[in-house]
Amino acid sequence: MVYDKQLFLINTNFEISFEGKSLKFINPIYRDINRYFLPMLEFINQLGGEFNIKGSKINIIFKEKSPIRIDYKIDDYKFTIIDSVLYLSLFDICRILNIKSRWDYNNSSISLYWDRNKYEVSIRPPGRVALIRFEDVTAGDEYLDSDNLEKFRVVADYMFSAGVPFHIAWIPRFIDPPNGIDNDISKDYSMPNANFLFTIEYLLNRNGVIGLHGYTHQYGNEVSADGTEFNKKRNNDEEKIRKRVEAAINSANKLKLPAKFFESPHYAATEFQQSIFEQYFDIIYESYVGIWGDKIVKSPRNHRTLYVPTPLGYVEVEEKDGTEKMLDRINNLDEDTLASLFYHPNIDFEYITLQSDISGYPLSNYSENSPLHRIVNALYDKKCSFSKITDLGYDNKRNAFIKLYRNFKSRIKSIK
Repeated sequence: MVYDKQLFLINTNFEISFEGKSLKFINPIYRDINRYFLPMLEFINQLGGEFNIKGSKINIIFKEKSPIRIDYKIDDYKFTIIDSVLYLSLFDICRILNIKSRWDYNNSSISLYWDRNKYEVSIRPPGRVALIRFEDVTAGDEYLDSDNLEKFRVVADYMFSAGVPFHIAWIPRFIDPPNGIDNDISKDYSMPNANFLFTIEYLLNRNGVIGLHGYTHQYGNEVSADGTEFNKKRNNDEEKIRKRVEAAINSANKLKLPAKFFESPHYAATEFQQSIFEQYFDIIYESYVGIWGDKIVKSPRNHRTLYVPTPLGYVEVEEKDGTEKMLDRINNLDEDTLASLFYHPNIDFEYITLQSDISGYPLSNYSENSPLHRIVNALYDKKCSFSKITDLGYDNKRNAFIKLYRNFKSRIKSIK
C-alpha cells in the first residue's frame, strides 16, 4: 500500500551495493525516521531485471527466477511516490526479491546479495501448545551491533525453518542515564537504529509476533532492561500508567509495528496497573495478579483479555547450568502446565559465526548445540507444537484454547 509519510533525504555518503557492485542511483535515497526507501524501478533495472506496469500492478522478471507480481495500492508493502517516482522500503525490496543484507556502519554501506539459502520449513504433527518469547529486545547495547543484528536474523531463520513461531518483547525506548543515552527509534535516526528496525521487520516476516515490554523498562537512574518500570511504588497512579503505555503504543504505531501484547518489566505490575493495561490489549503476556498459576486466564474484569504465564521461566545466564535446569523443567513438565517460556536471544549469539565467501557473500554457522536449539528440540520431544499467542482461543482444530484455558468463574467470588 502507498505509505503516506513525510520522508527525509539522506545527505550523507551512503552506499548500497549488490553482489559486490556499487549501485549508482539517479534518484536520491530517502528515509522515514529509520526506514530506508529506494527508487524501486531503478533498483530493478540496476540488478538486470525487467518490469512492466499496468495501472498499480507491476510484473518483475529476472532471468532464471520466477516472475513477481505486485500491486502497490493493495499489497502489504511500504510504497511511496515522490516526484512521480515509485519508492519501496529497503526491507520490502529484500523481502520481495529474496535478498540478503550485511550492514557496515564504519563505511555507511549496505551490501546486498541474492539469498542462496533454501529454507525448508519443518512440519510437525499437532501437539500440546508451546510458546516462546524473546525477552528484552531493545535498541541499545548488544542489539545495535551490526554483527549481533545479523546473528539475530540468523536466529530468526532457524526458528522459521524449525517451524517455531516466536514472540518479541520489545522495549521501545532505551535509556542509560549513567552514560547519557536516550534512544527512541521512532524519533532518533542513526544507521544502527535503521538496522535494528530492519531486523525487527525481518523477525516479523519469519513468523515473529511483537509486543511491548513496558516503555523504557526502567525508572529514574536505572538502565533499560535492568530496572523496574511498574510496581506498587513506581508509576502507580492512573495518569502515569496511561502516559507510559500510550507512549509505547505511539512508538509502535509511528513505526508501523503491530504490537499484539503487553508485558510488564520483571512481572512487577500490580493488579491495578494490570487493570489499566488490559484496557489497551487483548493479551497480557504474564500471570494475572491474584490468580497465580500455570495456565491461561481470561480477565474476570473485562472478560476478554487473556493473561498468558511462562511457567517454564527462563535460562539464567549467570548460572553455569542454566540451560540444563531449563531442559530439566521441560522434561518434567506435567500435562496440565502450559509449556511457555521466555529466552534472551543474545545468549545464542556466541554460538553463531559470521563469515564471507570470496565474493563477499554473507555466510553463517549456527551450532546445533546452542541453548535455543536444545530447548526447541526438548519441547518437540515432549510432543509440543509451537503456537503464536495471537492464535490461542481461535484454533478450533487443535482446541488450543479448550486445553489451556481454565474457567475461573468459580473463583471470581473469592477475588471480589
